[in-house]
Amino acid sequence: MMNNNNPVLILCGGRSSRMGSPKPLLMFGGQTLIARQVTNALSNRPVWLAADNTRFPNTDGAHYLPDQLPGKQGALSAILPALELAKKQGLSGIYVLSCDTLLLPEQLISLFQSVQDNSVFKQGITLLNDDGQFLPLLAHWSVEVAGSLKNALEQNNKRVQWFVKSQPHQSIDLPREWAKFCHFNTPNEFELAKLAFQAA
Repeated sequence: MMNNNNPVLILCGGRSSRMGSPKPLLMFGGQTLIARQVTNALSNRPVWLAADNTRFPNTDGAHYLPDQLPGKQGALSAILPALELAKKQGLSGIYVLSCDTLLLPEQLISLFQSVQDNSVFKQGITLLNDDGQFLPLLAHWSVEVAGSLKNALEQNNKRVQWFVKSQPHQSIDLPREWAKFCHFNTPNEFELAKLAFQAA
């Protein structure tokens, strides 16, 4: 089963406390990060935004989803409604992308094409691996994990790494040239990420 049209869920509702300003609205290449990601993916697939009741400019065409739990209670709370909607629509899964990256959605998705026909991709979580560190917010999540995720949240378990390891999962090595710009939390890290992206 091909997954080329599965939606991408962009996680953009975090607190951005270490950055000091909302990460989705950081500027790069003349666009905000969130507008850049939406523009890249929208011609290829549905784009869903987990923004915790925030609306961002230049995101026309994207569909905003509510979190499962109120008050910015973590990524799992944002992922579950998207999995449930995908399942309702007869889709096999969702691609998940955090907004604090210079990776574009279609770059991430292209890495997963080589494994999209195996059983773990269809039943579990396929994620990037950065030198031994799992990156579950740069990943594909199968709708098959929705029930387990709902149970975890009902039991107040919001730990992303724990949940991933409790499910069928596989990892793909993060290309080394992407490592320096795939994630950032502070203004200094963002500046270094921009330099690394431009040098890649």
